Amino acid sequence: MTTSNNFHSGGGPSQEYLYDINVRTPDHAERARTMASLCVTGTLATLAHGEGEQAGYPYGSLVTTALHEGEPIFLISGLAEHTQNLRADPRASLLLTEQGDDTPLALGRVTLLGECVELSEDELAGPRESYLAAAPDAAYYMDYGDFSFWRLQIQSLRYIGGFGRMSWVSAADWLAAEPDPLAAEANAIIAHMNEDHIEAMTAYCHAFTQAQNFNAIQMTGVDRYGFEMSVETTEGWRPIRLAFDQPCDSPQQVRASMVRLVAKARTA
Repeated sequence: MTTSNNFHSGGGPSQEYLYDINVRTPDHAERARTMASLCVTGTLATLAHGEGEQAGYPYGSLVTTALHEGEPIFLISGLAEHTQNLRADPRASLLLTEQGDDTPLALGRVTLLGECVELSEDELAGPRESYLAAAPDAAYYMDYGDFSFWRLQIQSLRYIGGFGRMSWVSAADWLAAEPDPLAAEANAIIAHMNEDHIEAMTAYCHAFTQAQNFNAIQMTGVDRYGFEMSVETTEGWRPIRLAFDQPCDSPQQVRASMVRLVAKARTA
């Protein structure tokens, strides 16, 4: 996770913020792209075709997927029910969900809506490479005659980042956003800070926030723009967010920014 899904600005309607709420944070398009970039499976919903009693109903199936140029790619069999549905009606949605130990409804998810198109041989080079990078086992059946690549052409999407963080995101904003470069390393950074640098995080709070008296502190999230902490006060756990002095693209840049920040905090 690049950010804590339970993170929210205040601690309740009667509580004041403990930090500057204008600090830069990823927007919903960035959060959604970041989450989706870490997902290799999702639920593809198509519209059941035919004349049976199931016709017209949403039909959900598990698929392996990868993003290529911001749009999901699938390798699916022509014998599969969802493939037959798409040939009759290309409208579909793909639900991608964040993995974690948190309460399921507190985890992030994004539902991508659009139309699916089957890719021709001339269109396969980039999508095939992206798909194999995410699902290398697919090489075993990729050349089977009844399998083909499809792309979901996104028209809109719904992002839910946990309780109280949700919105519709336009396709244009989604395609313009970039996954957070720290996503794959975020958990390791968070664990390292919580294990070895409680003193530094305490200094951050004392120097740069209204959180002066608290019983415990932990880092809960990190992204290219900054990081999030939670402090245990007499009113319960309260969120804190601080910005890096410049966007970070690697753990090494995060470390350098943290070192500069703690020096500034100790001076303050």
